[in-house]
This record gives sequence, C-alpha cells and structure tokens, in this order.
Amino acid sequence: MNNNSFTPIVLPVSKVSQPIGDFYVGRLDARTLVNISYTEIRAFLEGTQEKIAGIQRERSPKRIEEIKKYVNLDYATFPTSIIIAVSPECARLVAYDPDMTSEEAADLFEQADEQGLADDSKVFSLLLNAYGNPGDDDFIPSEKIAFIIDGQHRVAGLEGLDDGREFDVNISVFVGASDADKAEIFARVNQAQTKVNQSLVVDLASYYEERGPVKFAHEVVLAMNQDDEGPFLDKIKRLGKADPGKGRTQTLAQATVVKPIVDYITSDPEAERNKRYRGIFSSRRKPDEWRKFIFQPFYDNQDDSGMFLCLTNYFGAVKARWPDVWDEAPAGTILNRTTGYAALMRFLRPVYLNYCSGPGQILTRADCDKVFAKIDIDAMDLNRDEYLPGSSGIGKLYRNMMAEMGWKA
Repeated sequence: MNNNSFTPIVLPVSKVSQPIGDFYVGRLDARTLVNISYTEIRAFLEGTQEKIAGIQRERSPKRIEEIKKYVNLDYATFPTSIIIAVSPECARLVAYDPDMTSEEAADLFEQADEQGLADDSKVFSLLLNAYGNPGDDDFIPSEKIAFIIDGQHRVAGLEGLDDGREFDVNISVFVGASDADKAEIFARVNQAQTKVNQSLVVDLASYYEERGPVKFAHEVVLAMNQDDEGPFLDKIKRLGKADPGKGRTQTLAQATVVKPIVDYITSDPEAERNKRYRGIFSSRRKPDEWRKFIFQPFYDNQDDSGMFLCLTNYFGAVKARWPDVWDEAPAGTILNRTTGYAALMRFLRPVYLNYCSGPGQILTRADCDKVFAKIDIDAMDLNRDEYLPGSSGIGKLYRNMMAEMGWKA
C-alpha cells in the first residue's frame, strides 16, 4: 500500500522487446527526471576490497560543469536515451489514456495488477510513484524511484537548467531489472563506445550555419593547408589521418592546429557560438581583453584574412629559420609536430604583444623574421630527446625561446 502524497508520474511509453527482456521508451521532463533519479558509484564498502557495490564510474565534476553550460545553449540536444531502472513496486503499466487525470492515475497505481492491456497494444501509460511509508523497511521515496544505469553525467548536468527553460529527455525504462541486468547494460553500452576523433569533430564545424570560433578557425586552417606559397601547404592531416604516401610531411592533426587558435579567440567557444546562433554579432569586451585573446578582434570583425596573415607570417618565419626540419620533418624531430607546434603557438602571444600595439593589428613577416633570427637553437636540437613529447617538452621549448629573446616566461 502506498500512503504517501506523491502524485504518480504518467509516462506514455512504447514497449521494446529484446533478448535481455522488455523495456519501455518514453519522454520525460528533465526536471522531473532529476527529482526522481539517483545513482550508485561502484566502490569499496567499509574501506576494504571484500565488499564492493554499485555499477557506475566516478562522476567527473569537470564534465558535469561543461554539461550544465551546454544544456542552456540554444542548440543543446541529448538525442540518445538516458537508461533507468525502476523497482516493480514503483511502476504500473496501464492502458494508454491521453486524458488520464491525477486522481485516476493514483487510483490505478493502487491496483497491484496491470489493468486493461490489449495484446496488440503499442502504446501504454507507465505510472511511476514512490512506494510505502517513511520508516518502513521497504519504503522507496520519490527521489529513489529511478536508478540511473547510463546517463548520470547528463542528468547531473540538467540540474543546471536555467529557470523557465524547457528540456525533455527520452528515456529507456527497465522495470524490475536485476543487479546483473543493470551491470550488463551499463558495461555493454559503455564498453562499445569509441572515442570520437577530435579532428572529425572540428571538421564537422563546416556544416554549422553560424560561424562560431571553431568554424572560424577551421576555415582559416583549411585555407593555410591549401596555400601554395604558405608554410602549412599540405602539412595538416584532415580528419586526423595523413593521405596515402604523405605520412612524413602531413605531421599535424587538424584538431591540434585548430585548438590553440580557438584558445586565442575565447575561453568559452560554445558560448560564443551560441551568440552567433542567436544572431548576436556585437560583443562587449574589456578594453585589454585582446591582450589575452589576441585573435578575438579578428573573430569579432569576421576578419579571417587578417588572422590568416598573422599565422602565415609567423610560421613563414619559422619555416625560413629552420627550413629543412620544417619541410622534410625528419624522423624524431618535433618542430612541425604536436610538441613544436604547441610551443610555437604559446610563443606567438608574446611575439604579437611585443610587435602589435593595438587590437586587430597584423603581425608582419618582417617582425617575425627579426624574432626568429635572434633564437639560437640549432635545427638538430629540435628532437624528441631534447624536447620530450607532451607538456614538459612544450614548456621547455617555449621557455628556451623566451630566454633567447630576453623575455620573462
């Protein structure tokens, strides 16, 4: 018997039959899902390995914060289902009735057996409710109706929805799933996932109607890769893969090249894209903000040719300073691979600020040549042994170039 005052949730659903059993697919308001769902992180009980419970991985606060921002963007979407399990005590499957009132739902929920289900029914009403009374051993409160099998980060992120913002989610509901079934579903869904190539993500920006920071940078990078006179001609691996026979010369993944450029436009590319999505092109910037985001003025003014010139002039000087290493990219060298490119992009900002006195100015080739003429680093020292792959090698090369210029790192 259910004597608590929680009103049943009426969820129109379709039944899906698969080898593991039947489950139900429907739509639920995001706030309602947040209010009735919970998760259990797999962890040691009592601090030992003797007892372990839960099925979910640890939550990532960083990922949750990213999702909280994302769900408030005008193009936010979660098209794949959040998977939940509901105890049989908290669920009743009844005939679909679009006009069912709260009182009728409450009465039907109190009836233990399924009522009036035709064999050929395609759509049902799934009633979800708390069970029992507070203090009882079998009490299931409203906030524990739905156990999240998959989608805990999305649900946690939906807690950040702005007031008044509507957001429905599609859910798959397993009624009475055993712990073994929950574990199987979670493991199978997540084990089968393949991490998306970030260069593919960047390349898909070509389809965006609005020209956000990623698309803006992506289009400039494509232009540099096709510039017959430029330093990046045929150097970039579009989609992160080198063309057949060009593995030695195409050394930079598309995403590797684009990301530092975007970082010089904004710290929040999704928010900037959302402004363009809404048709907002003017932005209030702090007077000195361009000194941190040197390419922001170019983005604000849609001056892709100006940003193209800055990058081409800068890396043209790099190529002129170390031509053989840049053009041929001998095995073991790092100049136009991830380590070298990342260090050079980090070095670009102090170069720009030392030679450009205002926002949106073009960094000239002559100024860049002056800089690299002063850097006494031998081409053969630009190798993996001297500059280890990763952040340590990037930082070391950056600091060495800053020291050669007499600038404080």
